[in-house]
Amino acid sequence: MSNIEEQNLTEFLLEVKAKMANITLSENEAINEITSYILSNTGKFIRSKIIFLYGSEIGVKKPKLIELASAAELIHLSTLVHDDIIDEADIRRNKPTVVNKWGIKKAILYGDFLYTKTFQALNSLENIAISNELIKCAENLIDGEFNQIEIRNNNTVCIEQYYDVIEKKTAVLFSGILKCIGIEKKLDTHDLELLKQLGLSFGRAFQINDDLSDFNTSEITGKAEFKDLSEGKLTLPVILLFEDSNSNQQDQIFSLIQSGEYETIKKKIIDSDCFKKARIEREKAISNCIEYTERFIKLDKLDNLRVFLKETLVA
Repeated sequence: MSNIEEQNLTEFLLEVKAKMANITLSENEAINEITSYILSNTGKFIRSKIIFLYGSEIGVKKPKLIELASAAELIHLSTLVHDDIIDEADIRRNKPTVVNKWGIKKAILYGDFLYTKTFQALNSLENIAISNELIKCAENLIDGEFNQIEIRNNNTVCIEQYYDVIEKKTAVLFSGILKCIGIEKKLDTHDLELLKQLGLSFGRAFQINDDLSDFNTSEITGKAEFKDLSEGKLTLPVILLFEDSNSNQQDQIFSLIQSGEYETIKKKIIDSDCFKKARIEREKAISNCIEYTERFIKLDKLDNLRVFLKETLVA
């Protein structure tokens, strides 16, 4: 990416953050305090970057991209607040979570506040089709969380269930925002479906990458090592380990997880090449992203987007 393009992206992200701050401004200072805290620790704004990079190339005007990015980021932030409550998480991006810092009651209320502000942001889009698409994304995110809790409670291990959960919990918002770009540009049904599939492939690669990062240190990832395992979430490397094991070995793996012997689990994953197998699945998804990207992006900009996809999706 050239210096000018980097500068344009940086300016865009600053405008998105300013828009989010404006949307979430409240007369209640306790709410503003949490908002200020969250917006100072919002991560890499991957969804906004995708909206800018693809939306600019497809020809959507910048003000619309800012509105769409703001709505998408607010949906994402509200799910993170509620996820941390469900998971009883203490740390996110190397800082205390909202539930850890302000307690469960204020965290629940604040997550609800963000959802209401999301719908306010959707109204500003002035496009019912886009609003409906993002509302469907929010519904799927909740559905995915329910499914993940069910799987966790039942100790079930199934690769199909895993992909269903990550499609609804992670990939659906990526596919939704890319489809919204196409809706704004009035692309035909075929192109809208291609943008949707691009987003699903990106989301799949993104989540597998996150699964792999669960086995890295917090200094590298910004989240506690083995955070997902400690919360009972069965990530792709673990599920692949189960699939390579007989019933007695699976019982042993469950026992190791329940007793917190995560280093032993990690060694078993290494010995069985399940990290390698998970990376292969991630590379397949990245290849799909690149293939779909080539259908929409001009030749002279493809290399920049290939680099972006690789850097974003490889841990």
